[in-house]
Amino acid sequence: MRMLPLLFLALLATPALALPDDPSYPVKPDTPSGSGDPNAATCRAPQPLPSGGMGPKICMKNEVWVRLSLTGKDLSADGKSVFDRPNVVAPTGEGNPDAVTCRKPIPRTASRTSFGPQVCLTNGQWKEIADKGMSVDINGDVMRRPVGVAGDGAFPVTSVDRGPPVR
Repeated sequence: MRMLPLLFLALLATPALALPDDPSYPVKPDTPSGSGDPNAATCRAPQPLPSGGMGPKICMKNEVWVRLSLTGKDLSADGKSVFDRPNVVAPTGEGNPDAVTCRKPIPRTASRTSFGPQVCLTNGQWKEIADKGMSVDINGDVMRRPVGVAGDGAFPVTSVDRGPPVR
């Protein structure tokens, strides 16, 4: 059942569904994030092929690029297959601001049996989050970081001198 959405994404990203090249479409050096008008088309510049040479310029609607980005997928240099983007532990926002970087899922439990989601954002978004003193929590929500030392209201502090009454 989990393969169905991946199959759908792979189908959407096939060259058969790619739009014909038009000089008016913006061209990005890396795989586009899909931000902007979902019906607008954006192209990815030709990428180096593992065998040498360059792959084709790929143009698709932003709605397809954003689906690839949000699911942590990327389109191969030849434009024929979809693969998982590499993950990093702590994205900093360095590099091309339009390029997408994915954070590895963070364990929710000490036993590492439950993990939060993979979070994929553009480098510009990761940098903006850091510049505003915010972070992305285990569940993928953007949160403001507490400021100050414990006890001044930055963190809830409790102290327990004794257990609950025994009945």
